[in-house]
Parts: sequence; structure tokens; C-alpha cells
Amino acid sequence: MKYFRGLALAGTMVLLFVALACSNKPKPPKDIAVFPCNSADKVVTQGAVTEDKTVSADGQGSLKITTEMPTTIKLFQIPYPRIEGCKVWYKAKIKTQQFGGSAYLQLVVHFSRGGQITAQNYQNAIRGNTKGWVESVLEATVREGQKPSSVELNLVVQGAGTLWVDDVHVLRQALVSD
Repeated sequence: MKYFRGLALAGTMVLLFVALACSNKPKPPKDIAVFPCNSADKVVTQGAVTEDKTVSADGQGSLKITTEMPTTIKLFQIPYPRIEGCKVWYKAKIKTQQFGGSAYLQLVVHFSRGGQITAQNYQNAIRGNTKGWVESVLEATVREGQKPSSVELNLVVQGAGTLWVDDVHVLRQALVSD
């Protein structure tokens, strides 16, 4: 009987240890904003971006950008995002045609008290013509105590030609403290 009681106690201790260890693991990333890109209505840089119902990664349309010179397109802005103490990802699908140059995502986190964090993935820029849709992902970290007033989602185009953007997501994951 003492053997079974000791075994039960040991099993309970193991389960408690596992539960405590698992409680420190981060939760999977969660969407905080999704922009399907089937309308240019919410695009910040109006006039430079049009809707294209014929080219799409998700079958619902995309945003088309045609440029003759380098430019930064402000696609979307998220006011007062809840990303304090989080890793943040900006994901988008991009397609190019008759494009000379490179294009990459840029995330700008503005703070209420001034200052900003700018992250861009120019190291993984899309260059030249793509054969299909290319998913581009950018990551930034907002520390605990930093209070963002907005997040700006940009596309930096360093060249000329036509690009399409579709299926834009912003995700967050709380940072795990040690």
C-alpha cells in the first residue's frame, strides 16, 4: 500500500512539474490584424495603389502598385495596437511583373511619447520578376513598457515596374520573461 501511495505521490509531482514548465512556454502567434487586400479603401497612400480583381493569391483580388521610380507605399496603419511586450510579425504575399529592382516590407512602430522602431527585411528583398506569389515576413520586438500609438505597414520599392500585394497579416506573441 505504501508503495502505491509513494508511486501516486511521485506521479503527481511529475505532473505538477510538467504543468509548471509548460506554463512558461509562449502561446502561438495570434493575428491582430488581417488585410485581405481586395479593396484599396483602407490603404494609407491613396492614388498609388489600385484594386486588381484578376490577380490574387486568395482568389479575392489584390492591391496593384505600378511605379516608375523608387517609393515607399504606406499600405495600412493600425491605431493603438496591443503589442506591448510582444514579438510582432508583418506578413504579406508579393508578386512582381516587368519589375527592375527590389521590394521589401517595412514595419514602423510609433510610440505615444515619441520615438519609433523601424524594422525592414531588405536582406530578403524580392528582386526582379517573380514566377508566382512570394511570402515575405518581417519580425520586430516591442518591449514591456513601450506603449505603441500606431503601427505602419509599408512596402519599400526600389525600382520600377508592377507589384501586387495580397493577404497581409500582423501577428503578435507575448514575450516570455526569464
